[in-house]
Amino acid sequence: MSTGMVALLVAAVGVAGTLLAPLTTAWVGARSRLQEFELQQRVEAARRQEEALAADLERRRQAYLALNSSARLWRILLMEDVRALRAGGSGHAQATEEARSAFHGDFAQAQMLVPDDVLDAATRVRIALADARKRLDLLGEGGAGGAGVGAGASGGSGGSGGSEEAWEELYDRVMRIWDVITTMQAAMRKDLGVGSGVPVPAERPEQYRQREREYREGEREYREGEREYREGEREYREGGAGHGAPVTPTP
Repeated sequence: MSTGMVALLVAAVGVAGTLLAPLTTAWVGARSRLQEFELQQRVEAARRQEEALAADLERRRQAYLALNSSARLWRILLMEDVRALRAGGSGHAQATEEARSAFHGDFAQAQMLVPDDVLDAATRVRIALADARKRLDLLGEGGAGGAGVGAGASGGSGGSGGSEEAWEELYDRVMRIWDVITTMQAAMRKDLGVGSGVPVPAERPEQYRQREREYREGEREYREGEREYREGEREYREGGAGHGAPVTPTP
């Protein structure tokens, strides 16, 4: 190859490099900008997804707070209604009806937000509370109350209808609703990422029932003491009436 040919090839390569350099630079820049744009898109998508998950978690948390609070309140007020009706009262307290309405509203909202396992646990709570309310109505009216609740409903010493055993059974039934409530709470805590799915020791049914038994034993002893005091007071009054002017005893 002659010197002239070599010089011509070198010149051609130089011209081609000069012409292609801007194109190559532009292509590399476009490629870099495209990669940067795609990275930004992925980061933005991940951020939006994280925000959506956080918002969904917060919605469920608020639903859980409302549902747990209304369930606990309705159960407590049902227990108070059992005591009141047993003592001869009539009907449900206005607060109980408000708590029932609040629970059903919270439950309806939770149905659209919570996962299946939490919804199943919440449904069990709803059924248990509704069943206890129905039995309370029947027993308060002197009806059968279902499943042994109304045994001896036509007589006995318990409230507006039903025997003492029937009222005790109903009270225990309302007490046992705590079992399904704590199961619901455990499912909620697990879904929120703050629990194992098992009720914490202090909230477990057996611990709660033990504390309730101790309270009821104390209440029973108090009632027995009060009854003995009244009997003694009556005997004292009767004795005073037989020996002249009655003397009012000092409590």
